[in-house]
Amino acid sequence: MKPPLISLVGLSGSGKTTIVVKLVEHFADAGFRVGTIKHSCHPHPLDAKGKDSWRHKEAGAERTLFVGPERMQLVADVQSELSPIELAGDLLQDMELVIVEGFLQSNTPKIEVVRSERSLEPVSTPANGLLAIISDITADKLPKYPGHTIPCIDINDIAAVAEFIKTHLGLTKPREK
Repeated sequence: MKPPLISLVGLSGSGKTTIVVKLVEHFADAGFRVGTIKHSCHPHPLDAKGKDSWRHKEAGAERTLFVGPERMQLVADVQSELSPIELAGDLLQDMELVIVEGFLQSNTPKIEVVRSERSLEPVSTPANGLLAIISDITADKLPKYPGHTIPCIDINDIAAVAEFIKTHLGLTKPREK
């Protein structure tokens, strides 16, 4: 079973992480079980060289779980980059909402963050999943997409962004825990 999923995309420095954090807080405070997936186009070290879990991977383990009292990290080899839908279905299936940061090229429903300090136009379109724009730019100054209604939500109105997500994904209320 795949959980409901929405991607927040935009140029680097547009404010995606800030919005994701605020949305996670909003939905978690409302009682939803929220998972996140963060994508980067650049390789980053996932484990510190010389540490035990790093040594396990170097020895040939396909997957290594590092588990502490409050955190867990999975390091695994992949043959090709997995989509957020595959990742959520495999690793976050018990979540009531998965918020993805990035994966601009994926085939997922997207909300793009367009901040005037960084850009004046979205980089995604309805053809690749654009549903809405979060911006400090007024809707009349953003591009129009013939045949599509793409709402523009104020970048500071997290409640409105959350309501859009709830409506689009059909989220009503969290499950009983």
